[in-house]
Parts: sequence; C-alpha cells; structure tokens
Amino acid sequence: MVKMPNKIILLTLYVSVLALGGCQRDSVQVNATPVAFPSTSAAPARVTPPTATQLPTATEEPCENDAIFMADLTIPDFSEVMPSEPLHKSWQIRNTGSCSWGPGYHVVFKEGHAMTKRLQHALYPARPETNAVVQIRMTAPEAPGDYQGFWRLYDSDGNVFGHKLYIKITVVSASPTAP
Repeated sequence: MVKMPNKIILLTLYVSVLALGGCQRDSVQVNATPVAFPSTSAAPARVTPPTATQLPTATEEPCENDAIFMADLTIPDFSEVMPSEPLHKSWQIRNTGSCSWGPGYHVVFKEGHAMTKRLQHALYPARPETNAVVQIRMTAPEAPGDYQGFWRLYDSDGNVFGHKLYIKITVVSASPTAP
C-alpha cells in the first residue's frame, strides 16, 4: 500500500465533500442583510482637474572657460623651414575650466603672421580636465626671416579664454642648387 501524506488525503476528502454538497440546492439557505447605499438622485459633484504646477527647474551654475598650453606637438619654436613650405602646426592644450568645449568654440588668429587664409578654426571638443589638440595647416612665408603668429581660444559667446597659442619660425634662404 502506498502511503500518502495526511495533507493530500485531507485535501482530497474536502474537495469531494464540496463537490457533492454543492449539487444540492434544497439544503442551502441564505440570509441576506440589506445594505443602505447613498442616494444617487443628487447631481454628481463637479470634479475639476488639477492645474499644472510649474515645477522648479534645476539652476545650472555658470561654468568657467580656461585652458593651458601643454606642448608643441609639431614645429617647435624657432624651427627652420624653407620658403613656402607647408606647415602642419599642432599644439596640445588642456581644458582647465569647468565648461565642456563644444559647438561654437573656436581658435582664432589674433596678431602677427597668420601664414594661412583661414583665420578661424573649430576648437576640438574637450571636457574639463582633459587634453585637446589644436591643428592648423599653414604655409611658410616666401621671404627669409623670423615670423610668429598668435592664436586665441574663444567660447560660443565670443569670450576669449586661456593661454595664447603661437608659432615662431625662421624661414631660411633656399640653398642654391648644385651645377
């Protein structure tokens, strides 16, 4: 004989009694107690939707733009170059401010010898405390001599910030070709 746990046996008996007893309508008597519901004859109260409340917006503290020069990546100061030589000047700078640099930030030629027709270039995007590289294609002047050009950083509102960037070169005479 298979032993079944007591709970299963009791559950089986209980379900059987309910099934058999549920089929007999005559023996069931229901006593209902009347419940009073509120009168619905009065007009329903008007419900007005809540008005939209202006939530306070988080106020952003103004950030500060700043940058420092880190290194000349190409064309160190006083480099000797040939007349009309193409130059690819690169400076490494660091965003030491609290603003992220994004659209509208530029590096702009300010004084000296530009050595390029394009006097404004987009500034590489950079988050605070990160480095960025500024690259400008230039062409050395044709005449021998010392040349320098200064560039400045501008934010999207046109405010200058950070250190000046500059290039200093010496254009040397083209050596005569051998006969």
